[in-house]
Amino acid sequence: MTAPEPKIERYGHVEGPGRPTMSLGVAQGDWISICTTAKNRPAGAEDQTRQIFAAFDGYLAQAGTDKSKLLTAQVWLRDMADYDAMNAAWNDWIDPANPPTRSCMRADMARPDTLVEIRITAVR
Repeated sequence: MTAPEPKIERYGHVEGPGRPTMSLGVAQGDWISICTTAKNRPAGAEDQTRQIFAAFDGYLAQAGTDKSKLLTAQVWLRDMADYDAMNAAWNDWIDPANPPTRSCMRADMARPDTLVEIRITAVR
């Protein structure tokens, strides 16, 4: 007898005219993946990053975990000139005792007012 597959949980379902249909967070078993951008995009890169981290805190809590359980993060910036602003917010938010691996790259964004997009992987 085989064990049943763990249930897939989805957080922050997005859909609408001109928007992709997706979940901002997905969890299965002990693994959680979350990827999002800021909702208030006229804000600067540091504020957009802080908005993303506030969303992450909420999705991680829904999944029964927190930022101390991060494994990896991928950061996309529209302009590498925003690196220091993003990094200031990162250093304020991250659990310094449990930092994940991280990559950061410049990318063309789907929306011109999006300055930062971040994806994290965590465990419960």
